Amino acid sequence: MIGPSPASRGGMGSVVQTYLAHGYEEGGRCRFIATHVDGGALRKARRALAALLQFLALLVCGRVSLLHVHLASGVSFWRKAPFIAAARLFRRPVLLHLHGGEFIDFIDVRLSGWRQRLALDLLGSAAAAFALTEVSAAWLRTRAGLKAVELFPNPIAGAAPLARRPGRSVLFLGRLEEKKGVFDLIRAFAAVQHQAPDARLVLAGDGDADGARALAAELGVADCLRLPGWVDAEARAALMAEAAVFVLPSHKEQMPMSILEAMMASVPVVATDVGAVPHMLNQGNCGFLVQVSNIPELSASILRILDDNILADTISERGLARVKSEYIVGTVLRRLRHRYEELAA
Repeated sequence: MIGPSPASRGGMGSVVQTYLAHGYEEGGRCRFIATHVDGGALRKARRALAALLQFLALLVCGRVSLLHVHLASGVSFWRKAPFIAAARLFRRPVLLHLHGGEFIDFIDVRLSGWRQRLALDLLGSAAAAFALTEVSAAWLRTRAGLKAVELFPNPIAGAAPLARRPGRSVLFLGRLEEKKGVFDLIRAFAAVQHQAPDARLVLAGDGDADGARALAAELGVADCLRLPGWVDAEARAALMAEAAVFVLPSHKEQMPMSILEAMMASVPVVATDVGAVPHMLNQGNCGFLVQVSNIPELSASILRILDDNILADTISERGLARVKSEYIVGTVLRRLRHRYEELAA
């Protein structure tokens, strides 16, 4: 399996970290190679080259039966392309694992000519693929010509979260940028704070912190805003334990790990109706679904949770039950290993 380092920021890194922490490499039959690390361009290039050389050595020695590729758009795709080409040269099956809400646009809009043909050829050479949404699965079948495509869930650890001590904080975890809906959330929070003066907004992540501060100041809620920056797993758990509601108003997503983390921590969720989010929230039974950039709908959903403890507890209980039934890492790992056996055979 190749993908970003488990210590790297982002959803794919979280997925890899969960697999590795729960026995992916036990028994010696599965191995993970990190193709990306956080840091400067030189550090990233060295990691990618070292990973490719390590993979080629394994291929030459006949120690690769299957290549599992965690894949996203942009640089992530081109970084993995030599691995896919090498596996193809050595006639080893490739299992694509598609992440990233913008992958389809990356291929169909941002690429053209020979680059687009090359990308589609590499994708089409795979033996099978995992998708996180029905839209991505259908695209892989029709555009890339893959027949063996299945929906596959991201895993979440089943460890007990920190004891809940919810206050009045509205929590966001992710990159501070327009496409994550951060500025939509600040605008919605201004309406929330007008009716719930004790509410606080916590935006945890790197990105455009200055832009977030400026908009909050313009709307008169700067004193209610907290920007802790990027936070590690321990700090995320602490923020979840204190949150009254978790909000992810993204414009595009696949299967965001932050929603699974919130459900596992028994935090009620408000999120946009994108990607796999409706399925994750069981079409709104396990959290509130809102339309992208619908500020009144977003603020009203947040207020409903802040104002109704019984409703918040009901949503939390449903979310926890759902994540335990479908997304616990042990269940996902067993399903993954079974698919490995089928493809390697």
